[in-house]
Amino acid sequence: MVRAYVVTGRVTLGYSQLEVCRRVLPEPTRLYYRMHRRCRRSFTLFPVILAAACAEPTLSSARRFAVLDDVGQSNWLTVSAGGDHTCAVKTDGAAYCWGSNRNGQLGSQRSDTLCGGKGSQFACVPVPAPVQTSVRFRSISAGATHTCGIADTGDAYCWGSNNSAELSDLSRGGPALVRVQSSLGWTQISAGYSHSCAVRSDGALFCWGSNDRGQVGNGSASGAASITRVQIPNPVASVSAGQQRTCARAAAGAVYCWGAVWLKREGGLEYTRTQATPQLVPDSPAMTHLSVGSLTTCGTDASGFAYCWEANPRGEMGTGNSEGSTTPQRVDSNLEFLQITAGLLQTCGVAANGTGYCWGDDTFGQLGVSPSLLAERCGDQVLPCSTVPTQIFGRQQFTAISTGFGSHTCGITTRANLYCWGLGASGQRGDGTIGTAQSVPVKVAQP
Repeated sequence: MVRAYVVTGRVTLGYSQLEVCRRVLPEPTRLYYRMHRRCRRSFTLFPVILAAACAEPTLSSARRFAVLDDVGQSNWLTVSAGGDHTCAVKTDGAAYCWGSNRNGQLGSQRSDTLCGGKGSQFACVPVPAPVQTSVRFRSISAGATHTCGIADTGDAYCWGSNNSAELSDLSRGGPALVRVQSSLGWTQISAGYSHSCAVRSDGALFCWGSNDRGQVGNGSASGAASITRVQIPNPVASVSAGQQRTCARAAAGAVYCWGAVWLKREGGLEYTRTQATPQLVPDSPAMTHLSVGSLTTCGTDASGFAYCWEANPRGEMGTGNSEGSTTPQRVDSNLEFLQITAGLLQTCGVAANGTGYCWGDDTFGQLGVSPSLLAERCGDQVLPCSTVPTQIFGRQQFTAISTGFGSHTCGITTRANLYCWGLGASGQRGDGTIGTAQSVPVKVAQP
């Protein structure tokens, strides 16, 4: 099956991006958009995740904060940016989430704050709130509207939306944690847009949830799927669940992908085909890190060089242009990356010296750079972007960066401090503010 999707116009493709932009999904197979009078009447379509973008400009704080130093010492361990929420884990294993809580994806029943415009308000939390559980986590993954994590016991849990059985085919969804069944422990889990995947301690891979494009990898492409073992001939080291596709990295570095696989761009349309079983990515080097975004997939090889492939409408492949590719292409840089993360229309990475870089769409400041430094325009030449890696503003040294299904990005520094930047309409930056875009990294409030 081949499908085409429009990628034009003024956009930020996120799940509930602005309080003045509202998304209505009365049926799973149809998209309706109601635009606030302040929003432009143009939008981008790609499978199921999409939102209109307002004409609100990115607000730069570069002139107010000439130099951004990493001051103080905290104890953040890992972070994951989702659609319009963010989750992170402290060094003691305590998990915290913030942003939109309309589906219970924060793991908390209570929310004293409302986000959104008049008539479409929803529960949100603009500062880190503890996930209400005694479970201690070693990793966490924020999807579009649900969250998953691996406990220090090796158990896996998910919470939030369960509209497509992304938590479990037996759960009603919400803030209560749902344990992922297994006779063995789990080593890694990835929450996608509306499906989830996890790697077991013996290298076996399992996926469950939405399967409309074969992203669960069970050989079919229909409805929601219960937890299913994905047949990959080699033990799996890691998995990344994206929008309607999934990729896994074998222990030896081979990369397998399945679901909505990109074919080409033609006449302003992005064409994909449905691939319901894992297949090796052609001409891919052995990867040590892998990340699947909404449109683009990226990874790093043993030397730290970054590669990206698939759709590239906003330069998120980092190759210096907006041409997509069915095979991995070297990011236009001699930087050696320790880690890379592909998001909605943006990609970021941490270089070997700890410097953070981002590229792709910057409509809401999600690249973390001063707008004055971005001379490029993408999307019919109207959207600020960078088609090559651009250094994140400030003098922080990062250990990890995460960008997901929305228009915000977060990173942890060598001093274990946590910063976020980009869109904050649902409080997903965690600095206590709601609404405006932010191009300069701001420190997340201490819980």
